[in-house]
Amino acid sequence: MSDLIREGAEKLLEGISKELGLDLQNENFADTPARMSRMYREILSGVDRTDEQVEGILKSAFPCDNDQLVLIKDIEAFSLCPHHFLPVHYKIHVAYIPSGEVIGLSKLSRLVNILACRPVLQEQFVNDVSDNLMKIKGTVGAACIAEGEHYCMTMRGVKQSQAKTITSSLKGVFLEGNGHKAQQARQELLQLIGNR
Repeated sequence: MSDLIREGAEKLLEGISKELGLDLQNENFADTPARMSRMYREILSGVDRTDEQVEGILKSAFPCDNDQLVLIKDIEAFSLCPHHFLPVHYKIHVAYIPSGEVIGLSKLSRLVNILACRPVLQEQFVNDVSDNLMKIKGTVGAACIAEGEHYCMTMRGVKQSQAKTITSSLKGVFLEGNGHKAQQARQELLQLIGNR
């Protein structure tokens, strides 16, 4: 981000702070616009990632004869709701079925966190994760299931602090028709996750 854009963002946040009645001469608020600007740049660090950068995370693969499900459960990630810019706290499960090659496990978590660091609908987010997992060489199936706590629902509006939103995106063998293989793959995935 250029210095000019950063300064503009800080000025805008300063204006919003004043409009809300905050005294920016008060020690607690004096640097708040600059801190807010830095915070948004951190939280939204995935916005300026290119498709090539995201795909690059998944390129380093290792030969492996395993052709069974690989699952990482309970990946924690944070995002912002695109409608109110309030936080979304995620618990995410990602899985793929390899064929000949596997990728480093940390890459799955890295992919999730990069795709979460932008203002994105949860429904789109899970689809973006599973689409990218399907790009792993030889992958025959991919899944992303997310449980999100949306602060636009807990802090404001309907104020449902216990409500969780669950979305899924299944690709390849997890989804292909109602065949026996697809049913087995889905059943195994749900059993390993814990039927959440």
